[in-house]
Amino acid sequence: MTNNHPVPLTPLDCDLRDFAFMPLDVARLRDSDLAATETPEACWAAVLLWAASWHQVPAASLPNDDRVLSVLAGYGRVVKEWLKVRSGALRGWIECSDGRLYHPVVAEKANDSWLKKLKQRWTTECARIKKHNDRHKTRVPCQSFDEWMSTGRHTG
Repeated sequence: MTNNHPVPLTPLDCDLRDFAFMPLDVARLRDSDLAATETPEACWAAVLLWAASWHQVPAASLPNDDRVLSVLAGYGRVVKEWLKVRSGALRGWIECSDGRLYHPVVAEKANDSWLKKLKQRWTTECARIKKHNDRHKTRVPCQSFDEWMSTGRHTG
């Protein structure tokens, strides 16, 4: 925790902009307090914000700015209308130490997808090394996933 806010819920480099689909836990949403207690307008704005946060960097986050949130929630520049549903639409979101808003459930899904993305990068790198070794009769080792992650090679 810094500044009385928790650390961001996803890594700062968590980039899922190339993931067209976001997992939606249907039963979790259907049985949520959001669906049970908020207006349909607030619920729809919440879903749009979840979707928008999926393609932010870091994923599962939003800027803490009502002008931007108004646009992302489907209200365009009509911030006055956005403010009517704001508290319901932002149900569950928390401000973190980087000043951005994060939704724990979206972050859970984003972290799972990010780890899968990184494991795919690692698998591709190991295949590249194997191909190089086969072509050049060398024995360059492929690092374990944890070693590869610790070197920072997964970035970029």
